[in-house]
Amino acid sequence: MGTERRGLFYGWYIVAACFLLCMLFAGAGFYSFSIFIRPLEAQFGWSRGAIAMTMSIYLVVSGLAGLPIGKFIGRFGPKAVMTVCALGSGACFLMVSLTFSLWYFYLVYGVLAVMVCGIGVIPVSSLMTNWFSRLRGTATGITMVGVSTGGLVLAPLVGMITARFGWNMAFVVIGLAVWIIALPTVRLVIREHPREMGLLPDGRTGAEAPADEHFDGDPPPAAEGRPADEVFRTRRFWFIFASFFLASLSQMGILQHQVPMLMELAGTTEATAAAALGLTAGVGGAGKICFGRISDTWPFRSVVALCFGLQAAAVGMLLFFEFPAMVWIYTAVFGFSMGGIIVLMPLVVGHYWGIVSYGVLLGAIWIANHLGGAIGTYINGLAYDFTASYRFPLYLFLAAYVLSVIVFFLAGKARRL
Repeated sequence: MGTERRGLFYGWYIVAACFLLCMLFAGAGFYSFSIFIRPLEAQFGWSRGAIAMTMSIYLVVSGLAGLPIGKFIGRFGPKAVMTVCALGSGACFLMVSLTFSLWYFYLVYGVLAVMVCGIGVIPVSSLMTNWFSRLRGTATGITMVGVSTGGLVLAPLVGMITARFGWNMAFVVIGLAVWIIALPTVRLVIREHPREMGLLPDGRTGAEAPADEHFDGDPPPAAEGRPADEVFRTRRFWFIFASFFLASLSQMGILQHQVPMLMELAGTTEATAAAALGLTAGVGGAGKICFGRISDTWPFRSVVALCFGLQAAAVGMLLFFEFPAMVWIYTAVFGFSMGGIIVLMPLVVGHYWGIVSYGVLLGAIWIANHLGGAIGTYINGLAYDFTASYRFPLYLFLAAYVLSVIVFFLAGKARRL
């Protein structure tokens, strides 16, 4: 039974720690990558296409790692997985600084993708699920803002280190920072469940009623939920899997080409398009908080429809409206709604299937997200090579967004398990 405690609920310290971890690993492992393209090109003579392939490998491997990482979390707990992966991530960043060939660079980044997966969204979301019930969406949204903050804060810092001391030293600094910051945070702050401290989720006391989450008007799932092998045999799961695959295919396909796309469709300068990309990441942080918060109070299908629908509307703006301010309206709408997907992925598991197989099911949805993103990025580039225009792939992505909403509604409402 929970005991009443004065002061701030310890779950919010878990949120702060997870925010820091998301900021560190997103800023170092994903957002900073483009900083190293020119230095690597200059030193080794690799083509930009060959260097960019590294991030495609990173995304695919990270997506495929989601399922086994989820299984390890279910067996050993998020803290143990995060400790091992923090150690491994630091070592991988140090190993990247020793790069001498392209195959070595690919190999180490592939291992790094697995390690970062084990310290990022999947274990963090598992902790939010354990520590929060009524406020789960809000807590998850706050932690995921760390991803955007990593791009806004750490990427420029890595850029300054690279400019002054070289790309090798930048990777050394990143690796040491992971060990110095992430390891103590995981070991000293993270607690896997509130019962370890005699608490209940959300800081409730034993006398308080269970959380009253909104599940599309239906009663919430039982706390235990359904086992993964049973869920994988349902059409509901595959509808939801397909919905997130389609939305991520469109989102990453657009985001990874946004700078040249805006230059072509909106006639902006490269500097303006780059500034719009930065703003996209910035308003994405606000979107993470807002979508997390409304998921605590709105029917979940409505939240998903709003997230995917706003992204579709932003694409439509680029295709059908042409005036100077449109690039900034598009950026605000797309960036804000883009922030919702990474928040909704972990929340959909709790809403539809409970938490008994949370890590495994989130890992499966993570595969949909990353494979969709990798394919969308490639499709956009390939279509441009054949048509010399971004218009055709944008029509394709617009249709995929609309289909993603339809497919999610076909999955039905969340029901009592």
